[in-house]
Amino acid sequence: MKNRISQWVSRGALATMALLAVSACTDDHFDIKNTMGSDKTLWETIESNPNLSDFAGILKRTKVLSNENDHKASITAAELLNQPQSFTMWAPLNGTFNAKTWNDTLDAAAKYAALGTAEGRTKALDISYYVWSQLVGNHIARFNHEGYTGKQEIKMMNNKNAYYTGDKFSNIPVQGTTEVASNGSLHLLNGIAPFAYNIFDYLGHDPKFSSVNNLIASRTHVDTLWNLSTPGALNEKGQMVYVDTFINRRNEILGVANASIREEDSTYVALIPTNEAWEQGKEKIGRILKYGARYSYEWNGADFNRKVLKDQFRLDAATKADPKLTLADSLQQRITEQNMAINMFFAPYYMRNIDSKDSAQLNTYVQHADSLISTARTVFYNTAADGTNKNSTLNPVFAGLKPYRASNGYIYRLSKYDLDPAYAWVKKVEYLMGRSGFFTILNTNNVRSASGKGTFVALNESNYNEYRAKTDEDGIVITDAEGNVVMTGVKGDISTNSYVRFQIDNIQSEMVVNFRLPQVFSTRYEVELVMVPSKTDLNFGDVEDERVIFTAKVVDDEGKELEFVDENGKATKSITIDQDEKDAKGNPQFDQSKVNTIKLGKYIEFPKCYAGLPSGIDSFPRLVLTMPKKKRSDNKIRCSALNIVSLVLKPYRGN
Repeated sequence: MKNRISQWVSRGALATMALLAVSACTDDHFDIKNTMGSDKTLWETIESNPNLSDFAGILKRTKVLSNENDHKASITAAELLNQPQSFTMWAPLNGTFNAKTWNDTLDAAAKYAALGTAEGRTKALDISYYVWSQLVGNHIARFNHEGYTGKQEIKMMNNKNAYYTGDKFSNIPVQGTTEVASNGSLHLLNGIAPFAYNIFDYLGHDPKFSSVNNLIASRTHVDTLWNLSTPGALNEKGQMVYVDTFINRRNEILGVANASIREEDSTYVALIPTNEAWEQGKEKIGRILKYGARYSYEWNGADFNRKVLKDQFRLDAATKADPKLTLADSLQQRITEQNMAINMFFAPYYMRNIDSKDSAQLNTYVQHADSLISTARTVFYNTAADGTNKNSTLNPVFAGLKPYRASNGYIYRLSKYDLDPAYAWVKKVEYLMGRSGFFTILNTNNVRSASGKGTFVALNESNYNEYRAKTDEDGIVITDAEGNVVMTGVKGDISTNSYVRFQIDNIQSEMVVNFRLPQVFSTRYEVELVMVPSKTDLNFGDVEDERVIFTAKVVDDEGKELEFVDENGKATKSITIDQDEKDAKGNPQFDQSKVNTIKLGKYIEFPKCYAGLPSGIDSFPRLVLTMPKKKRSDNKIRCSALNIVSLVLKPYRGN
């Protein structure tokens, strides 16, 4: 909040306010009269005490506000304390705080209100709420809290929790004895009570978080709801002048983050980068969000339309705000910052078996969990976790960090941005052919199917060639010469008990299948195909001598072939999978007896990002599988089909 307010109040005044917010105790002692049975209200009691004149003046000028949008607030704190309700007041004595700075702040609010504009009223309300929340409402509680002994936790009118022990209020010494008024009790303080910052407050309070705070503040939208506002009269131009305007504020960042970090009844853990770490994070996360100069889109069923510029989305033009930046740079910066900001908060409801009120338990879990889920539902994996001892390995991100206790949770100040995109933003994506296959499959050539996109195969008891003991005609289990049971069928699990079969139509021509790879980042991915032999479906018989062979390549939206890096570190534009060839471990590249997970090289790197493009710009690279045609020299049955269970993209987490 302070950074926003400083736009409207002089920087020097606020600096003075910060230094004098909690003043040292004075040596002055006042003769405090106990007015048991007094018919004076709290306000009358305060007003009649010359040692409270500074605070009384502020009470008369400060409106009682429920929140920053409370435009209908009509009474001051002085008027509130004059009402026949019950309150407890802790009032700072003259000379124990800087009253001038607070009055200067209220003067600034009055100047903005006097402008008579919606913008002016909004700024005035911001400043007024600042004074109410951090000062006045921080010293008033509803109900009379006398008659209790020991340490009391008291809900203040600014919704903060404070502690009162009889001789101290929020660790500020109480001077003299309690004064009893007709509507409550009054205590005198040797200073103002420190404001209990919640996570939102702390963002504005700590200048080391100014980069994050400024971003969040810039995404605050103020809407004037004219239909709910109070109309007045028409001016000389015939325009309606409103007596009162209904203002609604919403924050784009916190809304998307689903983080109510301003609420006192919520508990969050926040990982907030300092200004230096923020720049580190922008550079690191920005690597996976590098946008190209142009994108082809409007897939026509066989290819992208690239004949004219109107069929391309261009990002190579300079921005209006900064000619040195292209639209691609601007898009990268905006999405990078937003993704970093919305994923700073973690809530206990995403943590397993955690008592959020137990600070030690909560922070131990956060620091050692194998994974954390942000309120924006991004999963952050512990890079040190090995999967054997869940929630037992210190996450390197938290090494050397201590939590700061906020009023609604804990803040970890990240002085170094060690969050690895490959363990958070870049997610594993699995396209199950039996479920999303027809979306993923762009087009085919020379495939025998009614749809043109392959044939859906559902496995059930009648056609699933499951791995089992082989039996003779009489149902007797067959054994070999050593007495071992002979097994038959296809080993391994098929997640959906379904796949898509791409069967070649004319063996004299090659077969081609194109798969879309949507929303990929500009980073490295492992590419895997989960495939099964044709004999998985008993309808195709026990085809033991079938040979699987195909090539794979990746083509971007401009038709450029991208390069795989193979297991030897060599770049190649295509990967060939051949059942008759061996992999690095000496096994066949395709095994007819099991479900095969086929890795296409070591990884492939996409040079530009396809995630986050504007709505309607459906651009993507594609995986192209090609089955060769039959040659006369082939002495074995050639591959007749590719049976694909899923296409998997995984973030590459190697060096």
